[in-house]
Amino acid sequence: MQAADAKSVLAPFAGESFSAGGSSATFRQRDGKFYVRTDGADGKLAEFQVTHTLGIAPLQQYLIPMPDGGMQALGIAWDARPKTQGGQHWFDLLAGQSIKAGDEFHWTGRQHNWNFMCADCHTTQFKKNFDPDKRQFDSRWSELSVACEACHGFASNHMEWASHRQGGDNYPDALKGFAFRFDQRQSAGWAIDPVGGNAKRALPPPERRSESETCARCHALRSQIGDDYIQGGELLDTHVPSLLSNGLYWSDGQMRAEVYNYASFMQSKMYRKGVTCSDCHDPHSQKLRFPGNQTCLQCHAAAKYEAKTHHFHQTGSSGAQCAACHMPTSTYMSIDPRHDHAIRVPRTDLSLQRGTPNACNKCHADKPTEWAAAWAKRWFPDLNKRATPLADALFAADSNDPRAPEKLLALISDPLQPAIARASAIDSLSPIASSAQQDALASANLSDHEPLVRLATINALADASMAQRVRWLTPMLSDPVKAVRVAAARCLAAVPIDALAVSDRSRLDAALKEYIAIQRFNADRPESYNNLGTLYADQGDWLGAEAAIKEAMAIDPGSTVSALNLADIDQHLGREADAQALILDVIKRHPRDALAYHALGLSYLRQKRMHDALPALRKASEFDPGNARFSSVYALALYRDGQGVQAIRQLEVEQERHPNDRDALLTLVALCKEMRDAGCTKKYEARAANSE
Repeated sequence: MQAADAKSVLAPFAGESFSAGGSSATFRQRDGKFYVRTDGADGKLAEFQVTHTLGIAPLQQYLIPMPDGGMQALGIAWDARPKTQGGQHWFDLLAGQSIKAGDEFHWTGRQHNWNFMCADCHTTQFKKNFDPDKRQFDSRWSELSVACEACHGFASNHMEWASHRQGGDNYPDALKGFAFRFDQRQSAGWAIDPVGGNAKRALPPPERRSESETCARCHALRSQIGDDYIQGGELLDTHVPSLLSNGLYWSDGQMRAEVYNYASFMQSKMYRKGVTCSDCHDPHSQKLRFPGNQTCLQCHAAAKYEAKTHHFHQTGSSGAQCAACHMPTSTYMSIDPRHDHAIRVPRTDLSLQRGTPNACNKCHADKPTEWAAAWAKRWFPDLNKRATPLADALFAADSNDPRAPEKLLALISDPLQPAIARASAIDSLSPIASSAQQDALASANLSDHEPLVRLATINALADASMAQRVRWLTPMLSDPVKAVRVAAARCLAAVPIDALAVSDRSRLDAALKEYIAIQRFNADRPESYNNLGTLYADQGDWLGAEAAIKEAMAIDPGSTVSALNLADIDQHLGREADAQALILDVIKRHPRDALAYHALGLSYLRQKRMHDALPALRKASEFDPGNARFSSVYALALYRDGQGVQAIRQLEVEQERHPNDRDALLTLVALCKEMRDAGCTKKYEARAANSE
């Protein structure tokens, strides 16, 4: 990030115009300043001054200050690559989409807000300083761009150490005045085994990977829960990395969306063996420590891995590069190719079976997957025999395989699996876990040394019985990691106060105050007010919940989630007509919104209007067939309407779609008994017994 001036701005700003997505922009310079004329938040053309740049290569974005004290990143960027590489022109970061003013992805919308989306990683010692009462930013930072103190912390004591050292004084400080030392590489000693061709770390890797966690603050897809990070401190005190969820990652763990590097690297064998970021990257020069394959050959014998008998490509070609096969790229922001840092073996056989991408077809895009798989099998006949527990478990969960719980539990219980894999498996198991499995998860994982695993386990208990939550989660209110204890508090928020010991009440109160502080920290976002609204609702504070949700709607008037949350509050306050009006308005704006139809059906049920409820519940089930609850509620409504056969058939369809949905299965058993269908009862009782 730089202040916009003649040196830092790479685009010409010489009167050029650009149009995309139904809007246009014209770029000019005047008196040494830079301006763009484009549609503003009201949809009208206006001129805006560019005050800062963001990025250098392969693209550069431009920042515009706003009346609320924040800055917005323009959605049109400059392609900074040379002309020979297709660069030197303006382009739309959301090419192919028609984004109008009022949309959250319009350049004036919250998804382009620099203070929330960009600043923490592009400045040093950034403080967002959003005032939720004034709805104003007063953001501060010590330096533009990523300077020394971003990673090393405050340097005042280091300067004192340096002055003593230069003056010849004896100043015994191994940390050189810093509060934290990046010493994971010190004495690590990687020696290549001459037989296997791979290196082994002389020292076991540390239990906490402080260096990698420092990098993860910016090189991970993560949410931020505070800005009081202490260098070398616990990542989850201020940042929570995303898990390997469907939509972000392919079902074998390969990156899919723009997820950066951390979660991918955590999956890798290299990470497990003790490799850290700076083994390959020089954090000061921002370059690889060695060019090309030499980076990998620090730990892998050239005689084995640079040989044509290993890579089967022409020596010196792109196919002979380690990264081409083991770190394939995906392109983000239209022109920015980024390497997948899981450093995995390409599995064309999994691509054939499951539709996941593979490195071979990344290069040979003109060839079918069958072609790539045939060559891979010829070169590596035993490749498909290699175990892939993470890929197997995630794919089973994503495809509703009846064996998914078994595969997920095996992955979770394997101590050799990385924390990101185990936490992601817990997250995938949580919607289908039985009460017994929830207890088993809690018993085995709430004391895990990895906070990410503890956090995932707590979230998996969010829908557990009150007795289970009290039993397992009250001790977690004292967890040393903020994200963990706050998650435990949120899961316990709805528990009646008299169900808790006196000592637990005070710890719950303290952790909930932390939770509320996190929402206030992110109060520039509507989701924070929705979080507060649902918290207050769980605590029975319906007026407080109403006020919070209305704040969310003020920030984002078109939010479906906020409108349906407010409808739920209206219903609890006895305002059924107001609730229904909100739901119908959502359906008018979003005619295929399954959640809105489900809410409408429930509203009709409360009014005993079964004739109207059934069509609404049916549409919810049809519009979102992946939601087991929608299908089950529709089936129960059919049964209440005297359509028992149709209800059982609906639940049977649900079982076919979601064989691991134990609640639907037990409901099916109950309805079969009610219908006195002995064959149906026997069939599904046996299935329920097998799912224990």
